[in-house]
Amino acid sequence: MKSLLLTKSGAAKIRSHQVELKQADVDDSIRSLSPGEWCWLHHPTLSQNTLCFINPLVDEKQNGLHLLDQTYIEPGKEVNPVEYIHFQLKRAIDKRKKFKNYEDGSRLVYGAADGLPGLIVDQFKEATIIQINTAGMDRYRNEIKEFIQKSTNTNGYFLDQKKSREKEALPFYENPPLPDIQIFENNIEFNLRSEVIQKVGFYYDHRENRSQLIRILSELNHNFKNGVDLFCYIGAWGLTALKAGLDKMIFVDQGDFLHEIGRGLETNQFKNKGEYVRSDVFKYLDQAIAQGLKFDVILCDPPAFAKSLQQKDQALDGYSKLHRKVLKIASPGSLIAFSSCTHYVTHDEFQKNILDAAFKENKKIQLIYTGMQGWDHPIKSQLEKSNYIKSYFYLLES
Repeated sequence: MKSLLLTKSGAAKIRSHQVELKQADVDDSIRSLSPGEWCWLHHPTLSQNTLCFINPLVDEKQNGLHLLDQTYIEPGKEVNPVEYIHFQLKRAIDKRKKFKNYEDGSRLVYGAADGLPGLIVDQFKEATIIQINTAGMDRYRNEIKEFIQKSTNTNGYFLDQKKSREKEALPFYENPPLPDIQIFENNIEFNLRSEVIQKVGFYYDHRENRSQLIRILSELNHNFKNGVDLFCYIGAWGLTALKAGLDKMIFVDQGDFLHEIGRGLETNQFKNKGEYVRSDVFKYLDQAIAQGLKFDVILCDPPAFAKSLQQKDQALDGYSKLHRKVLKIASPGSLIAFSSCTHYVTHDEFQKNILDAAFKENKKIQLIYTGMQGWDHPIKSQLEKSNYIKSYFYLLES
């Protein structure tokens, strides 16, 4: 492997535990390297060399260098990329086995957090979906798929996301079609048709927060009857609330999920307890407000409102409008679960947004639960960029 000299700023980023660098963080030119080439980075101020892979085709303003797990490295020993990948895959799979109730499905690999930057793997009952977004991983896509299939005893399927792969100038392959997916979480069964799959299939990231929803609803001395699941997708939040004892749940999303919601209600013995409304959520909320509708439980988990830092102010404005509308349909004593998956909005900013909305609506709220992503989305610190899930449960005071 080639060895490249870091700039002072590049070395400083490594000392501050950053896992991605730009071309400007390397003194040597990387133009002669091939996309996804594995290299060593060195600097006199660092005690050891740093393993990474590099893509010179990535825009200079973007991160084209991805650092790998330094705990794997033995001084003086060469690294075989395939052996490294197999080691990290086994470690990631073994890590998920430590968590009870994750056996039937989980985020099996969470990119750089599992030492495999750009690799996302979600396991379901009989299938595993693999997404690769970096050239350093894409070089070994076949080896990755084979190892995962053998380790999980499932069929592996590639789901190549066009926008993510375009950033790394990665090719597009004619992959076999994805199967329909069967999902189990918190003793609830979900079914998802291949034609309506989003991201990597299912949002396991809120698993622990949904588990807490069951516990909290059961422990509150209040008669919760009806609820609404906004941006419901296949109904993970709403079905969880029904499992906790609600009488009626309305599921709202602009996507084609009538089949998924109906199947989920029937499979989990909640038939006649749910209704699917296909609508833009903001329009639905306006109609509900005009009709004077009120709900005892409101579950609000929208998609990301910002894809870049430049869209952050726009995202906060969107959250403000959404949260004010949600508070208008909340009945006295209701439970509201506000959630966000927007990377560029911090936990503090999201909480302040909710508090500002309550102030403007003259509502008094009490925070009773603070949540983050599930254990299969590992982080080392709450300050990490990969710590993106935010979930706050509030009681609306009577």
